[in-house]
Amino acid sequence: MALSSRVKGLASVANVANPYGNQDLFIAKNVSERLGEFVSRSDKDTKPFARQVDAWWLAIGIGVKMGRRTPLPPETVKYNDGGILSSDPWRITHLEALALAEEGADVINSPGQVIRIASEYANTGLQWLIDEMLGEAEPTLTVINSIAEYLPT
Repeated sequence: MALSSRVKGLASVANVANPYGNQDLFIAKNVSERLGEFVSRSDKDTKPFARQVDAWWLAIGIGVKMGRRTPLPPETVKYNDGGILSSDPWRITHLEALALAEEGADVINSPGQVIRIASEYANTGLQWLIDEMLGEAEPTLTVINSIAEYLPT
């Protein structure tokens, strides 16, 4: 395959449209109050997550693996908006694949529903993450070791 063909293919991945840019991303208030302990505020931090969206993303995967969607409680905190997904366009494709698997093709026409599905899986996974990391001297290592039980053998 010629280099120009491969570059064209890469460019199409980078130009994924983001229909979620105007969707607010929420997490449970009680999770938000604890999550800050595990999200870096500078390049010098050694916390497990560089950004809240990274914790949210791992939590989605954990929730999916657990097979459980937990609706967000009434008390939530907006931690970002869907515009953050443009920084990693592959996330958009993954969100849509997850929503398609859950509810079929019509869900793609409802950005709020796609985000709700992801948020419910994330809500399950975030609680698990917080429970695993609280009180640990090395929360990153704890998560790496604990998540092994959810990986295929």
